Amino acid sequence: MPAGRPPELDSNGKPIPKCLVNVTIPTKLRDFLAQHNVNRSELFRTAALQYHNLQICPYCYSHEIKENDKGWRCISDDYERGCEKWLKFKHCKLCNAVHTPTSGLASVNNKVGCDLCPEYLQQKEDNRKINVVFGNEQQR
Repeated sequence: MPAGRPPELDSNGKPIPKCLVNVTIPTKLRDFLAQHNVNRSELFRTAALQYHNLQICPYCYSHEIKENDKGWRCISDDYERGCEKWLKFKHCKLCNAVHTPTSGLASVNNKVGCDLCPEYLQQKEDNRKINVVFGNEQQR
């Protein structure tokens, strides 16, 4: 049986390769962390990820973060299926709602909004009414 801690796994269940990094800190800080049962490795990892927010993926540690109209997403293909996790969502420019993984983007008066914007829903309803008047609405 292998000795040591079990490996940390990524979102696809594969072990995340690690290396030892020495960090020099004041003895009093070390003692304080020990008294409060703070895991120094976890503390350093968390602080480094927060410092580089939206520059590195906290799931697979890739640097392949892309921004689009919905938010920031990891597009890494380092692993079998790739990470492809959303890291942070933007607010809709029209209704200020926060985008979600399933929300769609919609165009309203040449502005990009979400598919839940009141303006978009009204425009969709108006288009439906026009199609009914002209007999273009499909049977549902």
